Order: sequence, then C-alpha cells, then structure tokens
Amino acid sequence: MSTTEQPAESPQAHGWRAHLRWLIPVAFLGVVGWLVWRGVDEFDLPELQRTLLDVPTLPAIGVALLALVSVAFTGLIDVVIARWLSLSISARELLRLSFVANALANALNLYGTMGSGVRLLGFAARGVELGRSAALIGLQVLSLPLGLSVLIIITVALGSRPITPSATTQWLAMGVLAAAACYLPAFFVLTRNRRLMRWLPHGSDLPPLRLKITLAALSFVDWVLSAAVLYGCLYISGAHVKPGPLLGSFAAAQTLGLLSLIPGGFGVFDGLMLLALTSGGYDNAAVLSGLFLFRIAYYLLPLLSGLYVGSGMLVGQLPVFARATARLRAHPLFGVLGLPGDLLAGFGIRVLAVLIFAAGVLLLSSAAIPAVHEHIVVVRHFLPLAAVEGSYWLSILTGVLLLGLGRGIDGRLRVAYNLAQPVLMLGAVLAVTKGLHFGEALFLLAIAALLRLRKREFTQRAMSLTSVTTFAWLSGLIVVVLAFFAIGIWAVLGDDSFDLWYFGVGEHSSRIARGLFAAAIGLFGYLAWQSFAVRRPALKLPDHAELERAREVYSKHGGGEFAHLSFMGDKHLFWSGDHGAVVGYGAVRDRLVALGSPCGPESAIKRAILDFRQFADAQDRVPVFYEVLEPDLSLYHDLGFDLFKLGELATIRLSEFTLAGKRWEDLRQAVNRSAKEQLEFELVEPPFDTVLMTQVERVSDAWLADKDAHEKGFSLGRFDPEYFSWSPLALVRRAGEVIAFANVLPPYGPNGTASVDLMRHLDGAPRGTMDFLFARVMQWAKDRGYESFSLGMAPLSAVGDNPYARINERLAALAFQYGGRFYNYQGLRRYKEKFQPEWTGAYLAYPRGLWVPALLVDIAALVSGGYRRFIFGGR
Repeated sequence: MSTTEQPAESPQAHGWRAHLRWLIPVAFLGVVGWLVWRGVDEFDLPELQRTLLDVPTLPAIGVALLALVSVAFTGLIDVVIARWLSLSISARELLRLSFVANALANALNLYGTMGSGVRLLGFAARGVELGRSAALIGLQVLSLPLGLSVLIIITVALGSRPITPSATTQWLAMGVLAAAACYLPAFFVLTRNRRLMRWLPHGSDLPPLRLKITLAALSFVDWVLSAAVLYGCLYISGAHVKPGPLLGSFAAAQTLGLLSLIPGGFGVFDGLMLLALTSGGYDNAAVLSGLFLFRIAYYLLPLLSGLYVGSGMLVGQLPVFARATARLRAHPLFGVLGLPGDLLAGFGIRVLAVLIFAAGVLLLSSAAIPAVHEHIVVVRHFLPLAAVEGSYWLSILTGVLLLGLGRGIDGRLRVAYNLAQPVLMLGAVLAVTKGLHFGEALFLLAIAALLRLRKREFTQRAMSLTSVTTFAWLSGLIVVVLAFFAIGIWAVLGDDSFDLWYFGVGEHSSRIARGLFAAAIGLFGYLAWQSFAVRRPALKLPDHAELERAREVYSKHGGGEFAHLSFMGDKHLFWSGDHGAVVGYGAVRDRLVALGSPCGPESAIKRAILDFRQFADAQDRVPVFYEVLEPDLSLYHDLGFDLFKLGELATIRLSEFTLAGKRWEDLRQAVNRSAKEQLEFELVEPPFDTVLMTQVERVSDAWLADKDAHEKGFSLGRFDPEYFSWSPLALVRRAGEVIAFANVLPPYGPNGTASVDLMRHLDGAPRGTMDFLFARVMQWAKDRGYESFSLGMAPLSAVGDNPYARINERLAALAFQYGGRFYNYQGLRRYKEKFQPEWTGAYLAYPRGLWVPALLVDIAALVSGGYRRFIFGGR
C-alpha cells in the first residue's frame, strides 16, 4: 500500500464510532449526576430565585461585557494563524467570522464541528483556498487546549489544588490535571513531525517555535478570561471563592467537560463545579446562581450576539454560502468534520426557534416557582392585585404560545413571525408586572430583536402538519406543558388550605392552580390556530379561460413534449412572476410535481423554475420536475437540483418519413394490409358530436376491460371528451364502425413536435391496425409541414448502463434488464429503435438530499390517480 492510500473504514468501526458519540455523553452525565446526588444535600429553588434576583445590576453588566471580550479574544488565534498562512482576508473580517464561529461553538458544538463548519463555509464563500482554510481550522482546533494545559501547569506549580469532597476524588482530579498538562509538550513535539502535519498546504513549512509559543500564550489568556468570567459570576452571586482553588477546579471540570463531547460541557462542567464548591463550604444557592449566570454570560449572551453579527455577515451572502456549501459537500473534509449542513444552511433560524421555545420554558418555569414576597409587595404599590394576578395568568398563556411558535419559526412561517413578535413583547411586560423579573424581560426582548433582524427570511406561507419535524416540536410542547401540570398538581396536593379562588401575595398553590387553566387554554388555542393558520392553501385546477391563456403561450413560444397534457384538467397551472411562462403540475403528499419544463420565452424559463421552487418552498413542499429533457439540464443544475435519468424520448424527423425502404417496412406492410382488411383512416377535427364520442368511449372501455386496467392521468392520457375537444382525433373504421382511435397532439410553436397520446383499439381489430393508424398520422403531420414526430418515451432506456453511474440509476438498469415480467421495457425500446429515431434523455430534477425511490413511488401514485388506486387499483 502506498503512503497516500488510506485503509477504508469498516462499517463495524463506523457503527461503533456512532454509538460512542452518544454513549460517552450519557456516561459522563450519569456519573456526574450520581456524584451530585450523593454529594449535594438539597436544592432550594425559592432561595436560588432570591439569590438571582439580588444580583447587583452594574456588576452583572460588567461580567457580561467581560464574557463578550473573552469570546472575541479567541479570534486573535485565527488572526495569528491566518497571517502565518498568508490568507487574503482582513483581520476585521476574520475577527467577525471567528466571533460568530466561537459563539456558536461554545453553545452548540456538535462533536467539535460547529466552529470548524462556520469557518469553513465563511472561508469558502470568500474564495479562500480550501487547503489553507483547512490548515487554519486544524491548527486553531489544536491550539485551543494549549492554554488549558498551561493554566493547569501554573496552577499546580503554585500549589493550588482543585476543591474535592474526598481524598479519592482529589487524586482523581489530580490525575485528570496531569493528563491534560501533557498536552502542551505533546503539541510542541508532534507538530515537528512532517508526516503528522501532512494536512498543511503543499509547500508550507512546519509551524515555527515562535508561532507555537504565541498560540499557547493567546490560548492561556483566553482560558484565564473564561475563568475570570466564572469568578465574577460566583462573586456577584455571593460565593466568594479564592482564585487559586477555583482555577484548579475550573481546569479539571473543563477538561472533563471537553472529553464528554457535550456542547459546552453542559451538565458535566456544572455538576462538577457544584460538587467541588459545595464540598468546600460555599452556599448551595449562591454556587448554583453563579453557574447559572456563567451559562448566560459566557454562552447565551455571546450566542445571541453571534447571531446578531452573523445575521448581517451571512444573510447578505446567502447565495454565496449556498454555492460554497454545494462545492464543499463533495470534499472529504466536509464528511470528516461531519458538518451539520442543515443548521449551517439555515444559519440562526433554528437557533432562534430553540430560543423562542426556551423563552416559553422560562415563562412557565418562573410561574412554577413561588414568587419572591418582597418583589410582589413592591409591584402591589403600583398595580392593583387583579393586574398582578392577571399578569401571572397571562404569562403562562404566553409561555405556552411561545412553545408552540418555535415550530413555526423553525419553518420560517411569516404568520408565526408576525405572532411571535407581539407575544415576546407582551411576555417581557408581563415578566415585570408579575414580579419584577427584569432578567426574564431582557431575555425576551433580546430574542424579539434578533427575530426582527431576520424578518426577510420568513417567507413561508404554510407548513406540513404531519411531518416528523412537526411531531417532534409538538411532543416538546406537550411534554413541557405536562411537566407544568405535574408541578401545579403537586403544589395543590401539598397545600392543606388550598382555595382556588383565594387571591393574595403568598398563595402560590392557588395561583398555579388557576394557571393550569391558562396552560390548557394556551395549548388548545395554539393547536386550533396551527390547524387553520398554517394549513397549506387549496390548489385550484384551471378553468377553460386559463387553459386558453396557456394555449396562447404554447402556440407562441412552444410547448415542449408535454404541454398539451395540461388540457386534461387534472394538473394545476403555475405562472411565473412576470406571467410570461407556465408549467403544469400535480400534487401528491408534500410533493409538487411539474410535468416537463416551463413553457414560455427562452429568457423566462430559468426564472419560472426558480419561481416554482420558491412557490413550493413557501408551502413547505418539495418541488420536482418530471421528464425534463437534456437541453434544459444546465438550468436545473445551476438552480440546485439533482438529476436522475428516467429514460429516453424517441423523435423522428418527418422529412425522412416515407413508406419506402426497410426502415419503414412494418408501417408499409400495415398500410398494405389495411386495404385487404377494408380499414379506413379518418382524422376528425373538434368539435365532436355525441354519436362519435359514444363510439370512441365503447372502444376505450373495451380496451380497459381487456387489459384489466383503469384510467390514469398526469403524464398519461385518458378518455375524457373535454380533453379530446382540444385536438384532432385519428380514427380507424371497418365497415363504418370505429375499431381504433388516438388523440393527436399538435405541435406548438415554431419548432414543435407532433405526437399521439391515447391509443386504443378493440380486441378483435386486425393485426397491424395501430401501425396503420401511426403511419397515417405521421403522413398527415408531414403533409401539414410539421418538422418532427415524437414516438414517446422508452422508460429506463440507457439508464445506469455504465459502472460509474449512480447507485439509483444502476438499480434502475437492473429493472430495465430483468423487469420484463412487470413492464416490457426492452420490447418497447426495440419497437421504437427500428424507426431509427433520435434519442433524447429525459430526467427527474429534484432538490438535493431526497431519496429517489420514494419520489418515483409518489409519481407513480400521482399517475394512477392517488395512493388508493395505486395500491388497490379500481376506478
């Protein structure tokens, strides 16, 4: 094996790695939870609330600013590495990008990929060479733990050991610190190995000693600033911890938090710090309050700030970022990092949805905890008791609504945005009037401000009410409301003097019992609103006047191969924004399936495709284009569609058509035989009389009965007098009786193609009857001066016929080769091949990431007239 080859990872190894990604966090949380349960006596929620409310405002603002400075300072590591790599990006722009990446990584890091993913997309969108971008990301990730290692070495050298509840845990903590301290020398040694650093850009030198010392120093300051934020949070909460022991405990907890693979070490870091500081004699409520403030200051506040900065930096370049995502998706680094592409593509919106859901949880949580007596007394000096009680009741209703609105925000619903803004504002006011909860109010106002910044992105008009995503959000809503109900019922059962209608300052059980009704009203009110306000609008079928408008477009600009099928009346018509182009489409499940490409001026086709995609997106539907032909493929590729080959379309030039020669031997024999069989051909123009329609319907019904089939639709014609009235009928008679027919599809536009759609005959019709009809229709089309005639599709023809084809197309090739029992794929291809036609590939264009077999099943159901007919058959 050469040095450039890498052994392929076995499925077993990949499976174990996937399992470890959730087993390790669960194990860490379980162990820490068990230690906290054993080591901490009790949690006094009212005392915790009182401690938080007593935090002085100005020092809290100072700690918050320090936290923002700390997160921003980390960006200097990016700047130093970028200068060494000679990246063509300004320091200011790099600091902004790194701030957004670090803010997201702190709060939402998924196995270490969030910050790397944001950086990678940001660099790609700015045209930075991928190899140098990857080198910066790799060196930045390796540099971050350096400061923690330095901090541990200095702390231990100064004799400051972590606070622990026992000698055993003291030794375990020291072991963790010793292992983490080894990272610093390991980094300096291993980064001198060219083979280990082969991911650096070609021709780059190894990181010099000066660079490594600079990175270690910057990382050290970064970790010290983080520890200073924690110290400040604990101090203003009343836990005056000595810096030395705090640094030791902080370093050990952060090390284990990093190893837990949990974003921000959430739960692991907090539990270990709580266990350490309470065992050191510090007040339980003060420590919990300080840790809570640390999460807000160092994680939540930078996250909100990062979203603010990112909304201006990324939203303005969404097309650039979309192209960057598409370009990176095929690169190995994208897969190695496991980038959360959906979250990055919808940057910030899902985070905002989670924050709105969290705001609902916060409102319900504050309602579930007894109010601070002193604050209620202050509020009562300014507001009557009814206003205070009403604020409490309405805050619960508001909280439930915010829980539900998270789904609409996640789905970019305009109506959800319009409702969430006033609900957040109302919630902020109620947070103050119910008990002077200023922090709660500021949090709600901050979310409202961030939501306002992303206003232009809320373009959806509807969403699916039966999707997995909707059920997941709804489950979260119900779980939180049920938890609130459980707390309320527990409070009522624990109060021997409970009186539902008692209104007073200290009657928490009565207040929360009344709040249960608000929660129920909010839940059912939201579900009712969701059922009506976000329902997809009904799709209307075109009337005769709209079909006439469509025919004018077809006649002027051409209608492709499938335009005439829009006159069946089973397809909706979508008009582009300038009404210059039109496309017929059908709906099945959450798919909008367009038949062929839009018809209209060539300059309007691309706009129509994009408009149709946006129309589908606005309803949370999937846009699909069925049977688009090779000349249009570049348009779909440029607009972000993937392609799957469905087969090939056979077309003959009518200038080459003649009944002489071997090429047309079958048709010539059919025409000669028609005279012996006394067959007569007639092409009848509409309108058709009732007698003729009755004869044609008799042939059609007999054909269906003989085939044990039922009428289909969408891309296949069906017997319908209204549909037949839009074009001529080709008839074959014997002794005056109609024994076969076909409706003729006229060509549209300057270079249109004639064809036939529905072809049916009686079972007793002479052999060669349909060939005779075919020959006469082609002769008629040639006599009319038409240039080409379509023989229709050969499904799965020339699909996946090489070893480099996609797996879906290679499976389709197997169906073409061995599926003759169910459909005569090869026979149809051979029949059309004898006319030596020109073959044009027909494709399915669909948004990236969809599973093609499921799409094909949906389209088959659409053609059959719905899933009931597709599965059970029948009329």
